[in-house]
Amino acid sequence: MSKFHSNISRRDFMKGLGLTGAGMSLAAAGGPLFHDLDELAAGADTHHYRKWWQKERDFEDLTTPIDWDMFRPYDTRKLYMLPLSLVKRQADERNARHVRDVADNTPGGTLRDIALDEATYDNFNMQHLGWQGNIRTASPADRGLPAWQGAPEDNLQMMRAAAHFYGAPRVGAIEVNEHTKRLFDLGTTIWEDIPAAYIDAAGVYHIPSRCRWILTWLTKQNYPQSLYALRTDDTGPDRNKTFELGQASRNASYSHAPQIRWNVTGFLHGLGYLALQPEVRANVPFGLFSGLAEQGRTAYCCSPDYGLSIRYVDWAITDLPLQPTRPIDAGVTEFCKSCKRCAEICPPGALSLDDDTSWEVAGQWNRGGFKGFHQHWQKCAEWGGPHDCSNCQMTCPFNHPPDASIHNMVRAASAVTPALNGFFAGMDRAFGYGRQKSDAEREDWWQRDLSKWPYDELKGFGVKDW
Repeated sequence: MSKFHSNISRRDFMKGLGLTGAGMSLAAAGGPLFHDLDELAAGADTHHYRKWWQKERDFEDLTTPIDWDMFRPYDTRKLYMLPLSLVKRQADERNARHVRDVADNTPGGTLRDIALDEATYDNFNMQHLGWQGNIRTASPADRGLPAWQGAPEDNLQMMRAAAHFYGAPRVGAIEVNEHTKRLFDLGTTIWEDIPAAYIDAAGVYHIPSRCRWILTWLTKQNYPQSLYALRTDDTGPDRNKTFELGQASRNASYSHAPQIRWNVTGFLHGLGYLALQPEVRANVPFGLFSGLAEQGRTAYCCSPDYGLSIRYVDWAITDLPLQPTRPIDAGVTEFCKSCKRCAEICPPGALSLDDDTSWEVAGQWNRGGFKGFHQHWQKCAEWGGPHDCSNCQMTCPFNHPPDASIHNMVRAASAVTPALNGFFAGMDRAFGYGRQKSDAEREDWWQRDLSKWPYDELKGFGVKDW
């Protein structure tokens, strides 16, 4: 296929979209020169991760500002837990939906769709993976060898290369200090001068002081498959719930995650280093502090490359020296202020529709001390999220893969031109993204041409991520 080649600056690109005036002036400022549209979409620099519009910030300087006098370890006693009676009612409602769908032969909710979804629940070898990671891998001492030695920047690149092979598209690192220790739950984790890690009778994790780094990585979700979960056009009791054909993607990522964790922590152990993971309620801060994402309106991680189609941020405390990675500003949080797509489609109204972030929390279950978006978790949980609802996750404009170069162009423009964010969000609506699949599309999934279908996560094949 021939390519369109032309010298194009950011100003020319915005002019081509018909955008002029103040917005165009903002976009043109400081823009690099691109030789063709493919180069613009891919990014002008050669950094392994960062496109030219993804800027690094100082350590601990997030796009959601933090007040360290107020930011404390999360108190798990404040987390809202569904009453058992409501858990049972939701399970009964889910089963009733399955019965209705099977009886009506509803595409996306037939018996084979349900079986496809439930077969993802195994979670691989999670049952073998304790908080000290995969210690079944032979250590250098087991082999009569010294531990791996490398410079922190080389070790980070080594971990990125290994984790990418195992299935994690992005890797970062955080240095442990008195601030970042607050990412762990209140009263659960202590660093001290001890030779080995252990957990005491009270359930407190004791971490050797030499473990001064936290490795972080993303577990991605299959976004195109996830779209088959949207049920926004139906009427009746099942509206805004999910189709199991798409929900299988969410649950499959929960199976992939422990497999990746098994591999990554085993690799660290094989190098001669610890890989510790005390139980923590909130995974989002690990992604924000290490620059894997910004906080979006949903209150969880929003990646400038993958949007909300990441299942969660995984991590491990280690004594392998790592070069810390910086928080980023790719215009994500700023875009969320104008977009509001996730909040508009949230059935119980659990997401803020405010025009700006806030220091005020939505409830005691929120961690305070930062100026961001705060989710009303009780409304979300009582509606059935995240098990029976994925509407917010699936409607984020940052989700779109760059099959069409316009998506990366919009990412770039929104990062440097906040004045255009409302326009781009409106275009996302106008083009029909985030819509429920038709009956024919959900039925045809089972007959898709497997030789041409690009979205299945086939293990063993070297497929470049976007």
